[in-house]
Amino acid sequence: MIGQRQNLQIIQSHSSTILSGTLLVSTIDGYLKGIDYHSGEVKWSLKEDPVLISPKTIRHGFTFIPDPQDGGLYILKDGQLKKLPYSIPQLVSASPCRTTDGVLYAGSKKDVWLEIDSNKGIKVGELSQSQTDTQCPLNKNTSILIGRSEYKLTMVDPENRDRRWNATFTDYSSHLAPADPSYPYQHFTSTVGGQVLAVNAAEGSVAWQIDVGNIVVAMYILQTDGLHRLPYTVVGKETLEEFVKAVTAAMKM
Repeated sequence: MIGQRQNLQIIQSHSSTILSGTLLVSTIDGYLKGIDYHSGEVKWSLKEDPVLISPKTIRHGFTFIPDPQDGGLYILKDGQLKKLPYSIPQLVSASPCRTTDGVLYAGSKKDVWLEIDSNKGIKVGELSQSQTDTQCPLNKNTSILIGRSEYKLTMVDPENRDRRWNATFTDYSSHLAPADPSYPYQHFTSTVGGQVLAVNAAEGSVAWQIDVGNIVVAMYILQTDGLHRLPYTVVGKETLEEFVKAVTAAMKM
């Protein structure tokens, strides 16, 4: 049984004014956006590599479709999509390994710390096992450290070495514990595009809605002990639009 991954991170201590009200949204194209969760204003955008890099061509009997939210894997076989019992991070953790279906797996993991100016969203440094690239010492008043893990996975069919599948999945390290229970919003996103909706759970009203430009793969609340993954609900574009209309109409009654 492949063990479950658990990533934790540490973040430098800061003044509460820097961390207060900060929502981080990760999109599939590699953007990390800092958002004021009180108003929905996008304060800054940081561009990194895409969260998921995988082949776009379909190979008969050897096509895998990864989930950009958690690195989960699906296999397309005989026109049907089947979810595999393991994810890219789990396979990398267990590699080199061979599953019961005979497929060979080999992978690697690279961990880095990103030092980010929390006011401007500018990356001012990067720390990894192999190198340290820092433009200036850590400023405890404005800088935050965010852990990022990159998983590279190769799958090979031993009966046909030309049947090979490669993928790279990137995830930001976060606490598994829930965010502050006093957080006032429930979030909804669309399966298409970058619509993000914040609903005040207590009032049943739409607090704000924004477009972050591409599909959302993760949300985090930035707290003094690190990133806390924030749950959200993904719905169809039309469903989200109808939901907004219904809530808005109810507020006017």
